[in-house]
Amino acid sequence: MDNNDKAALFFFGIPVAGLIYCFLGIGAMLSSPYLRDHALVAGGAFAFVPFSVGAIIWTRSSARRYAGKGSKKR
Repeated sequence: MDNNDKAALFFFGIPVAGLIYCFLGIGAMLSSPYLRDHALVAGGAFAFVPFSVGAIIWTRSSARRYAGKGSKKR
């Protein structure tokens, strides 16, 4: 995959995946009485998933970056 394909995936794929995730969350809230009754907890859970995915991606890329720097110094 070249850089143009990666950029297209980043600029178009990530927002589309986010919109689909939002529609799934809204659909789940509309269709489930339990989620409607506990909207704060359900909303927190729906917000926690993308936050944790982003944190995992950031931590992994940071660890790879620092691992690469450590091996170049020696």
